[in-house]
Amino acid sequence: MERDLEEGKEEKWKTISRLGLGEPYLAALNGQWDVMKRFFEKNENREQLYSQMTVEEDTAFHIAAYSEEKDLLQHLVKLLPASKLFEALKVKNKQGSNTFHEVATTDGVETAKFLVEKLQEVYEPDEGKLEELLTAKNTLGETPIYRAVAHGRTKMAKYLATQVGDLSSHFQRKDAMSILHIAVIGQHFDTAIWLLRNDKGLAKKKEQNGLTCLHLLAKMPHVFRSYSEFSHTNKLKKFLYYCLPSQFEDDDVSDDGNEAQIPSTISIKRYRAMWRAIAKGCRAIDKLWKIKRMHSSALELTKSLVEEDYTWKDFRCEVNYDKTISLMKVDATVDKDRGEQPYHPLLEAASNGIVEIFDKMIESYPQVIGYISKDEKNILHVAIGHRQRDIFRRVKKMEVIMKCRLASLIDENGNTLLHHVAEGKTYYGRESREQAAGPAFQLQEELRWLEDVRYIIPAHYIMHRNKNGKTADELFQEKHADLLKHAQKWIKETSQSCSTVSVLVATVVFAAAYTVPGGNDASGRPNFIDSPFFVLFTIMDVVSLAFSLTSVVMFLSILSSPFEYENFRISLPRKLLIGFTLLFFSVTTTMLSFAATIFLLLHFQKKAWTKTLIYTTAFFPVSMFALMQFPLYAAFNKLLHTITEKIKEVYPEKFLPPYLRTKELNKLS
Repeated sequence: MERDLEEGKEEKWKTISRLGLGEPYLAALNGQWDVMKRFFEKNENREQLYSQMTVEEDTAFHIAAYSEEKDLLQHLVKLLPASKLFEALKVKNKQGSNTFHEVATTDGVETAKFLVEKLQEVYEPDEGKLEELLTAKNTLGETPIYRAVAHGRTKMAKYLATQVGDLSSHFQRKDAMSILHIAVIGQHFDTAIWLLRNDKGLAKKKEQNGLTCLHLLAKMPHVFRSYSEFSHTNKLKKFLYYCLPSQFEDDDVSDDGNEAQIPSTISIKRYRAMWRAIAKGCRAIDKLWKIKRMHSSALELTKSLVEEDYTWKDFRCEVNYDKTISLMKVDATVDKDRGEQPYHPLLEAASNGIVEIFDKMIESYPQVIGYISKDEKNILHVAIGHRQRDIFRRVKKMEVIMKCRLASLIDENGNTLLHHVAEGKTYYGRESREQAAGPAFQLQEELRWLEDVRYIIPAHYIMHRNKNGKTADELFQEKHADLLKHAQKWIKETSQSCSTVSVLVATVVFAAAYTVPGGNDASGRPNFIDSPFFVLFTIMDVVSLAFSLTSVVMFLSILSSPFEYENFRISLPRKLLIGFTLLFFSVTTTMLSFAATIFLLLHFQKKAWTKTLIYTTAFFPVSMFALMQFPLYAAFNKLLHTITEKIKEVYPEKFLPPYLRTKELNKLS
């Protein structure tokens, strides 16, 4: 078999060599398009223009089409006799693609227009030559329009669509993958929106695995704004994100007949033009703008799919409501004959934390919140199991359905919501990814999940045993044993290292307290005692000593603490954060003391720019320390947020200061 293939390849190369097409192909490989043009201009055998040049059976027309070289294909077409045009464009390569298939994968709309006009000029419309070329399918069953959509060439797809009659024949290939599916998979959401406007029935189509396009979107959390929340270190990036417009051009994906319906003022056009110019010169802004446009188009597509795809609303909950809590192990009799079935789009969105899809589906059809999967899991099981706190918070607000139905459901394996927390799979939502600065904080996050879920389930469910005979607490300790070991080791090593640094800082500032900058006069009085910078030096030195010694105490208290699960819930992480904060301020005040000393010594001797450089250098270590430890302060920020929420629960909101009130109450005020 292999020998036959080798012989076939060898025969093809002999044919190519015999036709003398090695030279133009070599020129094409090297991007020497002028050499390729001159070869065919000099060669009188015009059949070589549509003869096979490569082992993939590409002709010169195929190569010119996907090269995207401007005017190359037009130049070759002009060399060809008019009577041979259709024959040349019809030739297929090994993938079954003709010239239009290759042109469709590029942005060469002008090239496509040229070919269409040339065909209309040579052949009568009733001959159907153009339609035959545009409806031809390759080995995968793809037409040129399908190929254009697959490659995200919206303008090309729009133009080719105007040249064919019935578009439905272009909407599906051999493997049942619809044209809308391929657009969503390729993340060409602008193209998908245009397709859905042309045929709303595409929203209900399923691919060979039974997935609709809404299913696919629910599996793509990275294309939504909720997944791309900017961390505390990316404030500038977040600011730029909000400044950037949602579109690149003025209504570049709208239908031709609807373009005038969307108002676009001159100021908006200028604003977009300004950002386009900036994006050309700054790759980071260009990348951020692409992300924002993707978020915007993905959200718009979600709205359309939720409205047009009714398949997700057709569901039945086949659940055994006779199940009660169990205080001992029972036989695990799970039905294995159900077969694999894709999760409902709502559960897929919940597992990936896509709040945009969740919100739109609940808004469109609130009853879907009660959907239960084949393995008897509801949205809370999925959100908790995948640690998606944003989804959990939204469902938690729906108190009636949550308390009566969702929180009390036991799945087919006998697991309550608390068991799903205890499973401890490596699922981390966006918030967990941001806050988990180390194993200790990861364990703290898991313990907080356990506490939050314990609060919403019926009290008697805490003692329930699943089909493996384990309560949620037993399962939690078993599954998180390794994480506990890592957390213990990490927090010990971190505390030891930081306590060493704190002692070093304390030693330095203690010694500095007895080294007066500028020296003393004959009477023993400091020379710079009347200078405000001397006072600053003294205060900062004392404060630094106090902070560093207090941080040592905090780190030593960690090392002497028991390292059990309960200690990692609040006590140990809080002590570590307080110790880090004190150490940070001790380093900061030490550098302030150092800067004050430098100022006292050089105030009358150096130029302004020299002093500025010295002060900047003095604060460089502090800046680096803050930057390196920012993940820990993200966790600290969360701790402050939790404290704030507790204060709001205790005190009536109207008595709180404005910055602690909700936006609604501030508006009323």
